[in-house]
Amino acid sequence: MYQKGSVDGGRIGRIAIGLAVLGLTLALATGCAGVVPAGSGSAGAPAGSSSGDTLTNTISVSGTGEASGSPDVAYVQLGIDVVNPDVGRAVAEANTTMRRIMEALAQFDIPEEDIQTVNFNVWPDERYDPQSGEPTGRVYRVQNIVRVRVRDMEAVGEVIQAALDAGATSVNSLSFGIDDTSALEAEARASAVADARERAQQLADALGVRLGDPVVVSEGYTAVPVPVARVAFAEEAVGGAPPISEGELTVSVQVNVVFSIKP
Repeated sequence: MYQKGSVDGGRIGRIAIGLAVLGLTLALATGCAGVVPAGSGSAGAPAGSSSGDTLTNTISVSGTGEASGSPDVAYVQLGIDVVNPDVGRAVAEANTTMRRIMEALAQFDIPEEDIQTVNFNVWPDERYDPQSGEPTGRVYRVQNIVRVRVRDMEAVGEVIQAALDAGATSVNSLSFGIDDTSALEAEARASAVADARERAQQLADALGVRLGDPVVVSEGYTAVPVPVARVAFAEEAVGGAPPISEGELTVSVQVNVVFSIKP
């Protein structure tokens, strides 16, 4: 019995020594994991952060700028509406009228590429007796609408009147634009940047800090609105060319700027 007990005691002793060595190894490994080598650049950095994630000591602002200019092009939609019991005659009459309109526009030196068909429809129109409600017959309607670009702003009214005299039955819309807005956009953009800097300087003065250089710049939007004036000219219009006032168009630009704060 004593011999058996001695054997068991030896095994227990060896197991205890093994566990102690393992514990020491784990302790050393754990201690080494918390040591940051000098100059590694990671000491003290919060988890998940990096030097490029966020900007500190900065002032962020938005600035807006506008620039206005006179339109140099007008867009006119001219339409004809023909009604005839015979669909073939209705189409033929519409074609003849549109040719007369094109001939009238030719005197203003408007090139073909500045005249575009935007709508052409042919459809039956059932007629009914207003008293009985019974059908009385069918006619066909032909509608043709063209969009004309007029580059001579002083001739816009004359173009409209000439089209009406040639057979146009409606002027659906009149709008103005600027062919090349790049110069106005540049002017508005410079104004937006100046506005952003002024806003940032006001904030810096209020905070008692010194404004530094811009570090991030982005453009929010560039808007070129086109005002549309509805006109009510019809085929029975008389009294000469209608007066046209094109006004001005305004280009708007917004910029977002982040400025540094000087130490």
